[in-house]
Amino acid sequence: MSLSSRLLTLALLAPAACGKAPAEAPSGQAVMDLRHTRPPGGRAVARWSGDSVTAEELTRRFQEMSPALRERYVDLGSRRDYVESLARFDLLVREALAQGLQDDAEVVEATRRALVARLMRSRLEEARVAITDAELAEAYAARRDDFVRPEMVRLSHVFLAAPRGDDAAEAAARSQAQAVLAQARALHASDFAAFGQLAREHSQEPRTAPLDGDLRFLPLDALSHEFGPEVAQAARALTDEGALSDVVRTEKGLHVLKLRARQPARHLSLDDVREELRVRLESEKRTRAWADYLANVEKRLSLSVDMDALGKVPVDVQAPMRAHTGVMPGTVPAP
Repeated sequence: MSLSSRLLTLALLAPAACGKAPAEAPSGQAVMDLRHTRPPGGRAVARWSGDSVTAEELTRRFQEMSPALRERYVDLGSRRDYVESLARFDLLVREALAQGLQDDAEVVEATRRALVARLMRSRLEEARVAITDAELAEAYAARRDDFVRPEMVRLSHVFLAAPRGDDAAEAAARSQAQAVLAQARALHASDFAAFGQLAREHSQEPRTAPLDGDLRFLPLDALSHEFGPEVAQAARALTDEGALSDVVRTEKGLHVLKLRARQPARHLSLDDVREELRVRLESEKRTRAWADYLANVEKRLSLSVDMDALGKVPVDVQAPMRAHTGVMPGTVPAP
């Protein structure tokens, strides 16, 4: 069989080869044993040329099933259907090999992907990681904002400018604010889109008007600092999502507020989140271990990239898409 050095050869080993070391093959090629029964011995309950399903295998398979699933095979006829299904699958594997489908590009690429996925899983599972109390404390301190935070509120508002001392401006702004409030009260409490339309049409706060008046999540002290203590006080009084405030007067003008959501304060100690942090740190360490392993493989197998040649490969974003001429190769992101 003539294959390129990147092609993975799948072949059905002869029974005599069972238990021996893999046959030597050029780099990038391999020989795989695709028979159903690999260990010798056992009582066959179904046979076909050179292979079988044994009673010992079936016993193990049934033991690995849930009791509910196992009930399906109490009946002898159902057991026969199951055994025949196993056998037919392997008969079709034989047929595929006989037709040379082991060399098909899709089969080769699917096998390559399965090999890489299995390698990655085994390396991540085998990576031994230990998390110390000091590391947990350091991680808790670095992520403290995730575990300890004040109450947060998310408001939408319509703001009308009216600095204190300008009675005429305040009178005009208050009249408009009352009109906006009346329109807002006519809406369904959950209709935030319609309230956002009011903000886009009437709000004079340039940062939030294009965002439907959305102030995003803010703690009450930040809300007070940025928009005024009156806004924070009004926010405390709004308990139900979609609730509206009366017109709220601040130093800079008038607000009509709508509560979008509220997040309760969090006060989680290190002991509260110890296991969560341990799992996260273990995952990070395993990821770093995989990155180190991948770097070692790249060095051992002399990976290099010719940037000059790569720069000359055309990438025309205006060209129309062509039909695929082969299977897309698998890739592994750089660590």
